[in-house]
Amino acid sequence: MAIDMETATIFAAGFANHISTGALLLVSDQPMIPEGVKTEASDQTVTANYVERHIKIGVEALKLVRRRGRSVKHLRFEDDFDGGHET
Repeated sequence: MAIDMETATIFAAGFANHISTGALLLVSDQPMIPEGVKTEASDQTVTANYVERHIKIGVEALKLVRRRGRSVKHLRFEDDFDGGHET
């Protein structure tokens, strides 16, 4: 589990305003060890290997929330993942 400043801000604002909030983070570096520091090359590798799958996981998670009868506000996909149809 990890958290960053930006995500913490989203969760704090959601909590304060009684808005359900979620996040899916893709960890791309480990700055506490020398070989884990992000470089342009390592960023390109992570992007090529994981970003598409990561986005699909997020989209499927939101679809699952809706299938279970929960509300997902302002949900619209305009990409190849679902043919551009609202779900």
